[in-house]
Amino acid sequence: MKYLNFPNTISFSRILAAPVFYYFFVSGNPKFVSIACWIFIIASITDLIDGWAARRFQIVTQYGEFIDPLADKILTLLALVAFARNGIIPTWMVIIILIRDVISTSLRIVALSKRSPIETSRSAKVKTTIEMVFISYVLLLIFAKINIESINPQIIDSIIFSKYTYLLALVVTLMALYSLVGYLLKYKYFVKKFKNVEKIEKN
Repeated sequence: MKYLNFPNTISFSRILAAPVFYYFFVSGNPKFVSIACWIFIIASITDLIDGWAARRFQIVTQYGEFIDPLADKILTLLALVAFARNGIIPTWMVIIILIRDVISTSLRIVALSKRSPIETSRSAKVKTTIEMVFISYVLLLIFAKINIESINPQIIDSIIFSKYTYLLALVVTLMALYSLVGYLLKYKYFVKKFKNVEKIEKN
C-alpha cells in the first residue's frame, strides 16, 4: 500500500498499541499494568521516530501528516480514559479533551477532502507533548509502586491522587481548549479561502 511507508507504518503501530495498552492497564493485574506502562513509553518514543524518519528521508505526505496526530490522539485519549476509570483524573476533563480531539480531527478531514489540509498547529503540538509528559509521569509513578519494593505504596498513591496531579491534568485540559481555538481560526480561514476559489471557478 502506497500510504504505508516507514514513518506512516510507525504511526499506525501506535494506533494498534493504544487498545492493547488500555486493556492491560485496566486489567488490575500488576504484571499487565507494568507491561502497559512500557507499551505507552515505547509508543511515545515512536512519535519522535516517525517524524524524524519522514523528514530525514523526505517522505512527508498528507496522509502521514494526518495519521501521525491521529495516532497521538487515540493513544493519549485511551490513557486518559484509563486514568479517569481509576479515579486519577476527573471524567469531565477527559470529556473536554475528547470533544476537542473529535472537532479538530473532523476539521482536518474536511479540509483534507478539499485538498487543502490544515497543518498541525504549534499549540496542538505543545498540547500533545504536555499530554505525553503528564501521562508518562503518572505511569512512571505507578510502575515504581508495583516494581520497587523499597518504596511505600501509600506514598506513591498520595502523589498520584494529589492536588498536584489534578493541577497538571487541568493544565492539559486548558491547553487542549486553547489549541482548539487555533484550529477553529484556521478552519475559518480555510472556509473563506475555499469559497473564494469556488466563486473564481464559477466566473
